Order: sequence, then C-alpha cells, then structure tokens
Amino acid sequence: MHFFKGADIFYGHRVTYTQQRYVEAIQKVGGLPLVIPISDPESAKQAMGMVDGLLMTGGQDITPQLYGEEPLPEIGNYFPPRDQSEIALVDEAMHLGKPILAICRGMQLVNVALGGSLYQDGSHVKAPDLLQHLQNVDEQLGSHTIDIHPESMLASVHSVEKRVNSLHHQYIKRVAEKLEVTSRSKDGMIESVEGKNTGNWLLGVQWHPELMYSKDPESEALFALFVEETKKNQVKR
Repeated sequence: MHFFKGADIFYGHRVTYTQQRYVEAIQKVGGLPLVIPISDPESAKQAMGMVDGLLMTGGQDITPQLYGEEPLPEIGNYFPPRDQSEIALVDEAMHLGKPILAICRGMQLVNVALGGSLYQDGSHVKAPDLLQHLQNVDEQLGSHTIDIHPESMLASVHSVEKRVNSLHHQYIKRVAEKLEVTSRSKDGMIESVEGKNTGNWLLGVQWHPELMYSKDPESEALFALFVEETKKNQVKR
C-alpha cells in the first residue's frame, strides 16, 4: 500500500484527491495507491500504521515560517494545514522506518521537515546562469539535464546524466543534515536527495517522474524501486 495526499477546491468546496498520473504510475508497477485526506497531525500515527510506504506528491509552495522565514512577494499559494499534516506523516514514517519517495514539492517538504530550508523563488537564487526550471515544453518530456552521483540509489535506475522535466519555482537552499545531495542540474541546483543514516529508505527528486513514466522506462523503474522497498515493510493484514 502507498500513501499520498492532495487538496483543492471544486465548485467552492474543498476536495481531496491526487493527480491521476501518480495513481497510474504506482499501479503500473504493481502497487496499490491509497489517497488519505489532509487531517489533524495527530492522525499521522494511525495513517502510517495502515500503509507500507509514503509517497509525497507535488503541489503548492510550503509555508515559509516552517523554515524560519516570512513570506516574500514572489511566493505562490501555500496551505499550512497540508504542510503540518504532511510533516507529521514524514516524522512518523521516519520513526517507523518506512520508505519515502518524495516528488517536487514532496522533496522540498521532506527537507523542511528534517530541518532544511528553501529559496522561496528562483529570483533569490544567486546563480549567474540559472536554467529554466518552469518549463514551456511538453511536461512529459525532459527539458534540462542533471548529473547523478554514480554511487547513489537513484543511479541504480537512472543514467548518470539524465534529462528531466522541470515544473517548479522554489528550490532547496539549506540541505537538512539527514539528507545528502545525489544530483544537480547544470546550474548547480539540487535535483535529488537521499536519506543519510535515517534508518529508512528515503529518496526525493525535484522533477516529475509521474508525468514521464509512460515515455521513459527509467522513470517507471524509479516507481518500481519504491514499490519493491515497500514490500519489505508490509503491514500485517
């Protein structure tokens, strides 16, 4: 079983769902995706007791106060209840030693949950040649190249130089102590992280493999790697 979350507005009412491609990607590699609503952080223990792994999805920006900053003019929409709920889930998954796959906002959220920080917008990045990270081409296709550390978990399913899609305006700034950087784009921005002495399998990517997997076997292999890890932590039923 797998767990991920999402919330939005439909005809003026709050709804809970996730982008369908996450569902299809997990199903394609033999997993059973479960969508659980944003709720009180106190429910995280119960939720994580029901599932085998945690998939953190993309979405809104992250509440800047969570990493010690006030909101700057360039920040987009953020939703503190989602942030608080998901941080509690990350904490509980870490406590239980359950695998975590974190995508785009999900990777940023994990970094914040573990004590790291973010650039609220690319305009604050001190890189002389910042690439386009909010691409204007088909989102199923890669737009810029990343260099992956050859000894990383990610390199077990990806080429060490890979073109990925890019749909974000926030970036990891200070990396949490429990994470190590395993890939960067050509402009030096962090593109993936993995757990460091965390006691559980943890992998975060800044791009969107759920949008690429139908055309890119390596993206499908990433989801398969995650599902295989969850099988090692199956809840007794």
